[in-house]
Amino acid sequence: MLKERLLTALVAGALLLAGLWFLNTAGVGVLLGAVTLLAAFEWSGLAARRPVARFAFPTLVAFLGLASLLLPLAAVMAVAILWWVWAAGEVFVFRDRASPVWRHAPVKCLSGVLILVPAWRGCLALKAQDPSRPMLLIWLLAMVWTADSAAYFAGRAFGRHRLAPFVSPGKTVEGAMAGVAGAAIIGGIGASWLALSGLPAGRGALLGAAVAVASIVGDLLESKAKRLAAVKDSGRLLPGHGGILDRIDALTAAVPLFVWTMRYLGVR
Repeated sequence: MLKERLLTALVAGALLLAGLWFLNTAGVGVLLGAVTLLAAFEWSGLAARRPVARFAFPTLVAFLGLASLLLPLAAVMAVAILWWVWAAGEVFVFRDRASPVWRHAPVKCLSGVLILVPAWRGCLALKAQDPSRPMLLIWLLAMVWTADSAAYFAGRAFGRHRLAPFVSPGKTVEGAMAGVAGAAIIGGIGASWLALSGLPAGRGALLGAAVAVASIVGDLLESKAKRLAAVKDSGRLLPGHGGILDRIDALTAAVPLFVWTMRYLGVR
């Protein structure tokens, strides 16, 4: 399973990076839009499961995604960050049961919109900031992937204390700490290498740590949604990983925080 997981990650990661680098902004929008719609289809299976909802929800996400282009980027990111703060409470306060608000399918569908649309809009904005050299977006991906990989391997090797056994028994405090540390290192190195104005290496490390924390919340929320739906994976498209949503759950929470912080600091 580990070999299959690594092979899938390498192939999918290479294709994604090639697309981000060689496609123009519109092309990346279409590429990431396709990924988003596949994830929306999977989320509708966790939230509603009704055949009509499974196809109507991706259509709604597509419409609202395009509509989000008419809104200020900072506002879209701010709303998403507030949503993720609430989501953290959903995960850690209500544990293995849904809150009174989150028990209803329409609310879960709205949650899917707040998860997927800002992530797509934020990634598109990062690509548009430097279409020929999308290093900010690649840097963000590097932090999220490092956090995920470090948490996985450190958790397997040294994990003793469960982070959220009521949602995801495999995740450990030790793994989460390793993920935060790994993302902080990539954050510091990236900020120094990219020589970004307004973001020295120290701030870059703090940003990397914050991105890792956000990614953990995104991962745990999707795990909770799967547990409530009584399924192991959101889909079967990616061998060793499950569905598209299983692969991008951490990124969806990290994008709004990263984009909003970069704009707030005036990073160029």
